[in-house]
Amino acid sequence: MIQILPIHPQVLPDFCLEKGLDDDAPVWGYMAAQGTTLLGWCVVAKDDPCRILGLEAQDKEVADGLLRAALHPFYEEGIRGYRFKELPGLALPSSYVIAGVGRMDDLFTPCGGH
Repeated sequence: MIQILPIHPQVLPDFCLEKGLDDDAPVWGYMAAQGTTLLGWCVVAKDDPCRILGLEAQDKEVADGLLRAALHPFYEEGIRGYRFKELPGLALPSSYVIAGVGRMDDLFTPCGGH
C-alpha cells in the first residue's frame, strides 16, 4: 500500500536544505512511500499562486497524488493558482499546467462543477 504523508515540520527545514529548496514563504511538503521505500516527495511554498518548489516521483500517478496532497490545504484556504518554480523532471497528467499559472479549480472541482 502506498502512503502519502506530510513531511514533519521539524524535519522539513533540513529536508529543504538537503534538496536545495530555498524560499521565504511558509512551505508544506509530502512524501510518498510503500513500506520503507520512498517513492517521491513534493514541497510547495504558500503564495498566490502557490509555488511548487520541488517534485520527485517514481511515476506520474505518484506525482499526481503528491501534488494534490500538497496543494489541497492551500486550495481550502482560497488560493486558486499554482506554478512550478522549475519544469518538473517527469511527465504529469494532462490536467497540470507546467509552464505559467495553473488553476487549482481544474484539479479539485468535481466533474461538471465548473
